[in-house]
Amino acid sequence: MMLKLSWALGFKVFTLLYLVGMVGAMLRPSSVQPSSGIEHPGPDQKSQGASPNPPTKPESTGPLTRATFDQIYFDVVSASGQGEELQIELRALNTGSDRNIVPGRAKGMLEPLLFATVFDEQGEKRYADQVRIANLISTSGYLPQMKLIVGVPTAIVCTFHRMPTVAGMMRMRTIPRLEVPVVVGGDQESFASQEQGQVTVLVFADIPVQVH
Repeated sequence: MMLKLSWALGFKVFTLLYLVGMVGAMLRPSSVQPSSGIEHPGPDQKSQGASPNPPTKPESTGPLTRATFDQIYFDVVSASGQGEELQIELRALNTGSDRNIVPGRAKGMLEPLLFATVFDEQGEKRYADQVRIANLISTSGYLPQMKLIVGVPTAIVCTFHRMPTVAGMMRMRTIPRLEVPVVVGGDQESFASQEQGQVTVLVFADIPVQVH
């Protein structure tokens, strides 16, 4: 009787331990993670979706409003547009010896005088119709000539007519490039003919235009 009870008790204990072991195996967490469908690059892999060095826009250097030639500083003071008329004022400051200056140059016998040239945002070229230096104003076939005195600032104003407009206001809001030819000499006699003077083209860039 005791033997039968021992065998029966042992069988039950064995069965109970077996069931506990099966349940424990089912509840044990798996060491393999399921795939999510997204492949993450390893440490030596590069992402294919973005460039490692994306292009960058160059920083603007700002307006170029000063040019220097032979100890003379030329500065753009203002550029203003009203209707179809554009006026650009420059200031010449001579830090060397006294000398004469002509703002502009003769292009030829049958060609008009050239005072200044602007290039607009559409790449179009416009020529100034008139130039004034101090109190002298150009006329048809005449380039004004002025003596630059050391330390005395002298105004140079270039006027452009028939500039493009939109709704009655000037279209140009920034001058990408401005070219102003000048002839600088030593005395009055050397300016008897423009062929004896050396033409220098002053270049300015990114000049804002005040539109009225």
